[in-house]
Amino acid sequence: MLRKFLLLATLALPAVSFADPLNDAIKALDAGRHGQAIQMLTPLANNGNALAQYRLGMIYYLGKGVPEDEVQAIRWWKKAAAQGYTEAMFALGSAYLFGSQAAKTVPDGDREAAIWYFQAASAGHAEAQYHLGLLFLGGKGVIESRTEAAFWFRKAADQGHTEAKKALGTVEKAAPR
Repeated sequence: MLRKFLLLATLALPAVSFADPLNDAIKALDAGRHGQAIQMLTPLANNGNALAQYRLGMIYYLGKGVPEDEVQAIRWWKKAAAQGYTEAMFALGSAYLFGSQAAKTVPDGDREAAIWYFQAASAGHAEAQYHLGLLFLGGKGVIESRTEAAFWFRKAADQGHTEAKKALGTVEKAAPR
């Protein structure tokens, strides 16, 4: 009888929802509450959450609620990339290629970008595959190779990347017969 009572009492309790700190932090980001998001993301990132590390990197890179800080962004992205988070790998490549400070922290920014794009591209990241193809096409940070460019454009195009499809068509038309 007591067990039945406890079971019924438990069923009658209102549903308890547990907070999802990462989801709450992303909601704060989406709502433009960057300071709150940073406070929520930082402990998660320090505890090894790759998405939190990536998001913190984006906050610092874009200067949302904090001064722009590419070095801090790179620090967080490298932690996420070390866990296989491909968006962080791609962000690192882009920071070294297009950022104002990141390239100054390494001997060759183009080469560093190519290394990170290669890691993300090898893991199937279509945008990184496209960017890596562009680097091979222009010989930036890698050898100039239309063959390699076409290889990476094809991989991205196979995933539906529109610009890669165009680039692949251009490279294939220009190939000697």
